[in-house]
Amino acid sequence: MNNFFKILFTLLNLIFLACSNSLEIDSISYSKVDIIGPSDSNFSSIIKVYKDSIDLKDPIIGKSENLYTKDDFDKVNFNSSLGNLIADIIYHQADSVFKTQYGKNIDFVLQNHGGIRASLLKGDIKISDAYKILPFENEIVIVETGEKTLTNIINFLNKESNPHPISGLKIKSGGDFEILNKSNSENYFIATNDYLLSGGDNMFFLQDNIKVYNLGYSLRDAFINYIKKEKNIRSKVDSRFIKSE
Repeated sequence: MNNFFKILFTLLNLIFLACSNSLEIDSISYSKVDIIGPSDSNFSSIIKVYKDSIDLKDPIIGKSENLYTKDDFDKVNFNSSLGNLIADIIYHQADSVFKTQYGKNIDFVLQNHGGIRASLLKGDIKISDAYKILPFENEIVIVETGEKTLTNIINFLNKESNPHPISGLKIKSGGDFEILNKSNSENYFIATNDYLLSGGDNMFFLQDNIKVYNLGYSLRDAFINYIKKEKNIRSKVDSRFIKSE
């Protein structure tokens, strides 16, 4: 068996060198392969070195008390456990940064359903989970806008087939809404992301703004920082968006 692995590694190296001289690699995909057979101590020790190195670079940063997804909503309770968690995290983290940098507070958060790409599993949370859930390099931006844009946001959210994450904003059955902690300003400060600001997911109404504040803070970093600080993470579907059937 020992000689088998030596031959296998030699062949793989030769193939790789041959390919690298003639081909340009656009992308690499990988999957887990289980090797079934008698154990080899030399091979196991080699694998352990690389596994330990990978584990050190992907530390545990917190613990999820349950499985949270973006799909556990229904037609009435139009919000999801993972969407709520992400929106609440952004509200907490962005408000603190916005206050420090500009001396202002945000009114509410608006993110996009499609930006969430994986569920948060029950158990240990690792850095890699943040990259799976929020894989895009989106930055948090604060949009200052007026009453017209707010009305457009509410109308848009009520017409969507999937719930876009919100926090600090409560939308009631029939279309009525409430901003839970309105800042001391006649305008509205909305924490969103640069993709939506550019009209992503058809949210072109965000371009009708008074001013945009760049925080230099990514969605993923906000997610990671919050989990590192809070450690034990929980969320649920709640009453923040009740939609008429």
